Order: sequence, then structure tokens, then C-alpha cells
Amino acid sequence: MFKTQPVAIDLFAGAGGFSLGFEMAGFNVPLSVEIDVWACDTLRYNHPKMTVIQQDICEFNCASSIEDICSFQPDVIIGGPPCQGFSIAGPAKKDPKDPRNSLFLNFAQWIDALAPKAFVIENVKGLLSRKNTEGIKVIDIIRKTFENIGYFVEIWVLNAAEYGVPQIRERIFIVGNRAGRQLGIPPKTHSLNLLDVSCSQLSVFETKGLLCPLSLWDAVSDLPLLNACEGKEEQPYVLEPQNNYQRWSRNDSAILYNHVAMEHSSRLVERFKHIKWGESSSDAPKEHRARRRSGNGELSEKSYDQNNRRLNPYRPSHTIAASFYANFIHPFQHRNLTAREGARIQSFPDTYRFLGKKTVVSHKLLHREKRFDEKFLCQYNQIGNAVPPLLAKAIALHIQEKLELCPQLVETL
Repeated sequence: MFKTQPVAIDLFAGAGGFSLGFEMAGFNVPLSVEIDVWACDTLRYNHPKMTVIQQDICEFNCASSIEDICSFQPDVIIGGPPCQGFSIAGPAKKDPKDPRNSLFLNFAQWIDALAPKAFVIENVKGLLSRKNTEGIKVIDIIRKTFENIGYFVEIWVLNAAEYGVPQIRERIFIVGNRAGRQLGIPPKTHSLNLLDVSCSQLSVFETKGLLCPLSLWDAVSDLPLLNACEGKEEQPYVLEPQNNYQRWSRNDSAILYNHVAMEHSSRLVERFKHIKWGESSSDAPKEHRARRRSGNGELSEKSYDQNNRRLNPYRPSHTIAASFYANFIHPFQHRNLTAREGARIQSFPDTYRFLGKKTVVSHKLLHREKRFDEKFLCQYNQIGNAVPPLLAKAIALHIQEKLELCPQLVETL
């Protein structure tokens, strides 16, 4: 006799944060599909037993092509279709015809072909307000698509900080199940209300049994201090872990990976010195602000409020996005965050190593110059795009319990 694990497969897998969280919850994740070369390298390195299909999911356009690479029926299919077409970040005006808006149809093909007990799609909260060219809400189209193939569909809005992740990160999860019943959101473990301990109107019932959210400094205070241009892809630890989160993060690792500071100019470092917690580049003194390119030293008239914001160490981090190498400044040092600091904030353990280059040229520039062979997801992109593993674990455990996907005894021949 032996115990079988519930099985999940991961589509649009990226660097594998979703997969890792489900594995932490006791799932077997034997298969993933991802188009990006460097993300696939990261997946294969960290999940050596996983079959990683490096291919455009659009190429699997019929049930037989899907069944050719997935001959078994998974319990759950998870995935995060690219969200740029829906995102509220960047220009407010989005193209309703953006092909990325219909990638959920490719996901739906896999659901229809393999008939899992449940599925989970992760996306940005802005998806809730998007409409197509006919004025119909995209979320309603997605819901109806999955209802038509036999699934009861729920929309969860979850904040990672309420599940033990040291980061304020709201995302939506489209959750479907064939049992036809409402599962409800996973039980929260942390309360954002506890951040303000002076609040006299807190209800004891709202926070009973819940923990205070983890802060940025809870996550990274034990990592080696680095100046700009310092650090190595592999290096030793220099401090003992300071708390349980850091002990969990180290996961008995003897080597610290991906902790390399950005190569800032002395002028940029000087600008950072004048930016306080909560402030950004636009708050620096006038003489230290950005200057126009080829402008003979003239100050740039553009204001980048979201760039180079100094993080408060004693609060949960702001959302770690794909471009976080330029979004945030270390709370005490005059540099941007390292990839490993971002990974800690995303709740990846230190044993999880990210491959590929640290950063790359802007994808918009590569596309404009038709340098498509260089358009890969760098370490920062992989980390920022990921579903935080601890949040994924909470989702997996909840689905496992509600749908009774617990391991069962199976008789061997």
C-alpha cells in the first residue's frame, strides 16, 4: 500500500511560484508549460522531476494535442495567463483587442480536454473593471466560458500580506470546481488591521487568532549588506537568521543565491541618499533629480513617482512587480533591491535559485528594434511576475480540504 498525492499541472508557469506553493501543500506537480527560455531554465533547476514544456500554449489548439503531452487527469490545473493587457499599471488606456486578453481561452481548452476537479487562474485586480469592444466585462466573459464547460466559478480577491507574505499584494483568483459548490476564500492567517496597534476601534472578533503582517525588515534583515555594484550570484551568509520567517526562508541552505546589487552610477547613489522612507525620485532635491538625455545637464521635466521609492522597513513591502529593480530603494542602503531581496519578499525560499540574466533591456525597446531573440524574462521579471508561494500554498490547502483531495491509500500490485 502507498499514498498517492493530489496532482496539479501549471500553465503559464513562469518561474514556478504557483507550482512551488502547491508542492508545499502536498501536491505533486509533474508538468508545466512556459514559453520563456530563462523561466524554463529556472523551473528545471528547481523542479528536477518536473516535465517542463517550453512552448507557446497557443500551439496546443485541440484536445488531442493536449492529451499527447498530458495523458493523465490532474486534480487541479493552475496558471497565470499574462496580464499586461488587463493591468491598471502603465497607460490607463488599454487595447481591448490585445491578444493577451484572450489567452484564458487557451487555458479553457486544457480544462475542457482534461476535466480536472478544479482550476485556479491568477490575474491582476484591474481585470475586474476591463471591458471588451462591446462593453461587456472581461471577467463575465471568463466566468461564462468556464460555466459553459461545467464549472462553478468564484472570484477571490486575496491580499498576500494576509497569508504570511511580507508584501501588500492584491490579486484576483478565478477558481472553478466541478463539484458545483462554493468554496469561499482560504482562511486568513494575518490581519492588516493589526498594523495600527493604536487603533482603539479594532474589533477583537476581526483579529482573534490572527497574526500581525510581516514587515520588509522581517523578511530581509539577515541578508548581507551591499553597496551598489557589490554582491555575487553565490555567496555565504554572514548573519544568523533573526526570526522564524528567515529561518524558514533559508531552508537549511548553505549558499545565498542571486544577492547582487545593481550597478548604479555615483550620481544615482547620491540621489538615493536624499530620498526618505515613502519618498521617490520625484521627491529628491532639485539638484539631484534626473537630467535629460543629451540635454547638456538640464533637468528632466518628467516625473517618475513610481520609480526608486524608498521602502519603509517596518511595514509590509509595496507590491513587487516585474520591474521592481527600478521601483524600490533599500530602506537603509543607497541602492535598489537585489533579486534575492525581492524573492524573500515574494516568499521564495533561499534554496530557490533564479537563472538567466539579472536584468535585460526594456522589452518595449527590444520589440521596437525587432530584437526578439533577446526578449527573455530576467531574474527580476521572473520573481515579480510570480504568485507568492506561501499564498499559493494557502490556496492549495484550502482546495485540497474543501474538495477532499487528501492522499488516499492505493493498493500496489
